[in-house]
Amino acid sequence: MKRNLLTVIALSACLAAALVAGIQPAFAEATATSPAPALPTANEVLQELHISDSDQQSIRSGNIVEWSPSEGSDRELALGGVLLVKTTGADIVKLFREASSFKAVSVITANGKIAGDGTPADFARVVLAPNGEKEARRYLNASPGDELNLDAKEMAGFQALKAGGDADAVPVQKVEALVRQGLLARYQAYRTKGLSGIAPYQRADGRQLLASDELSIATKQLKGIAKYVPSFYDLLLNYPAVETKTRQDFEEQFYWLNIDVFGRPTYVLSHRILLRIGEAYFMADRHFYASHDYNSLLQGVAALPTKDGMLVIYLSRVSTDQVAGFGSSMKHPVSRAIMAPYLKDLFESLRAKADKP
Repeated sequence: MKRNLLTVIALSACLAAALVAGIQPAFAEATATSPAPALPTANEVLQELHISDSDQQSIRSGNIVEWSPSEGSDRELALGGVLLVKTTGADIVKLFREASSFKAVSVITANGKIAGDGTPADFARVVLAPNGEKEARRYLNASPGDELNLDAKEMAGFQALKAGGDADAVPVQKVEALVRQGLLARYQAYRTKGLSGIAPYQRADGRQLLASDELSIATKQLKGIAKYVPSFYDLLLNYPAVETKTRQDFEEQFYWLNIDVFGRPTYVLSHRILLRIGEAYFMADRHFYASHDYNSLLQGVAALPTKDGMLVIYLSRVSTDQVAGFGSSMKHPVSRAIMAPYLKDLFESLRAKADKP
């Protein structure tokens, strides 16, 4: 299996750690302004996930159970896990607070929070590292394909920079400036228009890859959320058209990330959506841009109260060209098998923290 596919698998699991690790304190202190709607019982949720009776009993016994959600396309890789944590919702929130620092994920070498409409200052710490000169050359030589996820306008900017400079020199700082400019433009378009504002990736032979379509497909696979928590489903699918400013049970954050992928910087734009309904918590992390190796990512966590503790359900859906095309039917189960140990380690870590007195 190619190294870049293994990277996507490992990266998905590492990013899961950041999501399951924490929620912002402000969200924990929020109180709903209206009565919470009726939520399904833990048994109903497990049945909705088509988890067998034997696996349900295993979950109640404290074991971690993995499950394979349906996938919406040959590019999508999906994996989930379920764990019963012997704790309360308030304790879960305390565990979730670590996420905003991204300290749990060593491959995230830099990150920054993006505020409001976004400004160049929000991206001032975006640099080409590691191996800045080598990565700058990739941008200067950008062409349609999967080496970099860029649209036609972004490519034209790098090509113009190359044409106007010294053939032997690599203007790393000027390339960084264009990278920052592109990230800001993509953030502003998404924040204004949601999925429809995401610029396409130019592929070979004149094709385009639409991360907006990939995220829409991933969201529409969340049939249980659509059935039981339509307000959260609506937020994911129709952001920013859904009214959220006056809601005290809702919070969102935007971040840029620099992820070291085998010595290459990968720039990601992340949107975190957090919703509390009664004593239940629903979280999503949507990567609406990634500079290479994968197209988009949607991962979520639901924490539901039961008489025995909190039922924690994790789901990851990553779109990558690495599992598409010829041999796709074989790549998917192999990839899930590789990712499963990462997921188990993640849940073991969560349980260990929750069980501490």
